[in-house]
Amino acid sequence: MDAFDQLPTVAMKKTVVRNALKKSSIPILESAKLNAMSIKADGRSLAESININTRLKRSQRRRRADRTRVTTYVGSSHPLAHLFEFGTTGRHTKKGAYRGFITPMPFMRTAWDANKRTTLKLLSDELWKSLQKAARMLAKKSARGTLTAKQRAGLMR
Repeated sequence: MDAFDQLPTVAMKKTVVRNALKKSSIPILESAKLNAMSIKADGRSLAESININTRLKRSQRRRRADRTRVTTYVGSSHPLAHLFEFGTTGRHTKKGAYRGFITPMPFMRTAWDANKRTTLKLLSDELWKSLQKAARMLAKKSARGTLTAKQRAGLMR
């Protein structure tokens, strides 16, 4: 935490954490894709829609005051993925026609359960790597004299 607090700007801190989260989430991503290979939705494999994303939808964004939060999403962008993950009960249309049910086929939960220890260990390793990379970058910029005003102010505190 001391090394992390020495970074001069919030943007640099968020970048370090975001990069570490993305790299440490790769085992979960690969396992989820393997688990979802047999699930077909709309004529294609659900595994094709599983990715790592750091951007939030507009409805998920927080207020402007909360600028220190970093979010990384590992999951499917397919609109029916949650139905396959958790299953459904028997469904009826408005006219009364029975549409059946979907048995749960968890692909994300099993990926997390199988890889959580590996992911958490990778996260700590990647945080250190990202911190060291940021420190090297700051040292190079300082030697060239190209630090921004916020970076200079942050290093002086």
